Amino acid sequence: MNNIFNLSRFGKLFIKHTVEHYKSYLMSLTVLIGVMILGGSFLVYMIEVPIDKGFQSAIFVMILLLAGTIFTSTIFVNIGDKKKAIASLTLPASHFEKYLVAWLYSYVLFIIIYTICFYLVALFAVNIKHFPGHPIEMINVFEKPLIEMFLLYAFLHSVAFLGAIFFEKLHFIKTVFLFFIFLAILISFNRVLLGILLAREVEVTVPFGNLRFTENNHITDINITQQQYSYLLIFITALALIFWVAAYYRLKEKQV
Repeated sequence: MNNIFNLSRFGKLFIKHTVEHYKSYLMSLTVLIGVMILGGSFLVYMIEVPIDKGFQSAIFVMILLLAGTIFTSTIFVNIGDKKKAIASLTLPASHFEKYLVAWLYSYVLFIIIYTICFYLVALFAVNIKHFPGHPIEMINVFEKPLIEMFLLYAFLHSVAFLGAIFFEKLHFIKTVFLFFIFLAILISFNRVLLGILLAREVEVTVPFGNLRFTENNHITDINITQQQYSYLLIFITALALIFWVAAYYRLKEKQV
């Protein structure tokens, strides 16, 4: 078991990673906060209505998915550099410990730090412009549907995480390109298959999502039930676990 995980060794590895990368991480965090402050100030200036929970939630999710996947795609940048790869791969720590440090930073710690920063920026944004008669509202990330979005981020994180290990350069660009190519093929196949099953032309639809088709100039919507939606969340979570495991075994294959 000590060959796979040792708490003392893991702690030293975590501290080493923090000392070596804290400057770049702080710089990235500063840029992210700056973008959120400038963007939030611009929205408050342009929009003549209070920033409600729905709008805050949409912005929270969009920035989380974009910034999180970009950050994750750089978490194994040392392995892509042949000079730095030797030091990283020969470091006296197990592959699982190296994997766990990267996973904690790019998933757990990123979510915590990003959420705190977003709350502070959002609190600033909703208070700099007052609307009489409208109480200040703040989102709650522990309520639906935001808490479900963390499962979506888990899936996208797992894809970016695998891409960060699989590719040596341009990790984010290559991962996004392949992801959207695969998604486009999947959506096209799903549309053709549903068209055959229903014997009519359907609109573009995401797999396992709601369905819409037109018949006799009448639009028909078929929505998934709450139970089916729960199954979809379980499916997304399972995919995230599969990609995380695949990333671990891909890391184990890396050699000097």
